[in-house]
Amino acid sequence: MFKKFVIAYDHRVTQKYIDTIKKILDSHNIDCIILDDDGSANDYPILAVRAHEIYKKEKADGMILLCGTGIGMNMVANKFKGIRSVLSTSVEEAYFSRRHENANCLVFGVGCADEAAEDTHEFKLCRRKMGRMLEMFLATKCEEQRHFRRIGQIEKIENGEKL
Repeated sequence: MFKKFVIAYDHRVTQKYIDTIKKILDSHNIDCIILDDDGSANDYPILAVRAHEIYKKEKADGMILLCGTGIGMNMVANKFKGIRSVLSTSVEEAYFSRRHENANCLVFGVGCADEAAEDTHEFKLCRRKMGRMLEMFLATKCEEQRHFRRIGQIEKIENGEKL
């Protein structure tokens, strides 16, 4: 199972979310390296790249990325070879992302206001729900025998090989 996570988050993520994640990882004796926005112009691609560089350098086995919607972070994370990232919005998605795809990157959208929309919609991810999703992600093992073929196909795609 997991031993070390790299965590990166942008300016929209409050310290309470990071504290919740750290507390859960600590309870599972999982080390974490936490990166913050550090003036990267709030560009999630830069944050995700920094997280992945540290992931490789530190030989971590998981990443947790957080931003407003999580969509961009998830897209970037899935560009990296060997990363299988999921933008989780439910405990079930966290479960199946581990069970079937052996996901090693968990992304959360913690909330944002959609200022571009005529009707302003604002959402916030409840920290308790985020905690339940993270707990499920950590507790679930991949059914490797059953899904190994499909995971291998993903790796072939990453390597530019034919299926």
